[in-house]
Formats: sequence, C-alpha cells, structure tokens
Amino acid sequence: MKRLLLLVPILVLLLLPIGCGGIQGIIDRMASDMIGKVTGEFTIKVGGTDGLNFTGEYEVWFLHYDPDDEKVVYTKDTYTVEGQVPEEYAFEGNAVAVIFQKQSDDYEELSVDIWMDEELVAWRWTTYPWGAVWVCGGMTY
Repeated sequence: MKRLLLLVPILVLLLLPIGCGGIQGIIDRMASDMIGKVTGEFTIKVGGTDGLNFTGEYEVWFLHYDPDDEKVVYTKDTYTVEGQVPEEYAFEGNAVAVIFQKQSDDYEELSVDIWMDEELVAWRWTTYPWGAVWVCGGMTY
C-alpha cells in the first residue's frame, strides 16, 4: 500500500504536463516540425536556347497537419505560364511538378531545372520539335 501511495505522486508529476491536450500538443508539434523540414524555397529555372517560346503549368504542393483527423494532408496551387527562355519562377512549398512545352518545330533546346534551397534537385531537357519537359522535385528526407 505504501508503494502505491508513493507511486501516485510520481505518476501525477510525470503526467501533469501531458494532461489537458498535452499529448495532442506534442503530436501537433512533431508533425509541424516534420513538415518544416521538408518545406523550402523553390526556383524553377527555364533555360536552353535564348528566346525560345514555351507554355505550360506548374503545381506547388503544400503539406499541412490536420489535428482533427490526425493526418498530414496536402493542398496545391496550379499556375499556367507562357514565356521565353530564360525565365525563373520562385516560391515556397513542399514539392513542385512542372510540364513545359516548346512552341516551335525546330531542334532548339528547352531545359527545366528545379532548385530547392539553392540546391539542384531535378532537371530535364528536350530538343524535339514541340517537345515537352516534365519534372518534379522536393520533399526529400
């Protein structure tokens, strides 16, 4: 009985900080920290032959922790673009997917590089007439 009486105050001291949503708070912070580690500053660099016309889309994905469902969920924003080489697009996010297409029937080069926090994470190029480049990057652990 004395052991039990000694154990009760110890358990109270250990569990008191965790009570009142403490465990959920710890989980929320851990999820937020994990998402923060895979969030970065992205730059899409469109290169190749100067003046080459291109069109396309890129999607930026964002991770969020939903404490009600206790799940990591994502949202995305889609941008439709057209331009000429060279061009750059900068933003913050967790991942990006890009598809750009040449607007010419020649063999000039269209290249797309994805940079995350000033590190090249993915790249592709094409020289095919009306060629398209599809590339994605981000969320590295």
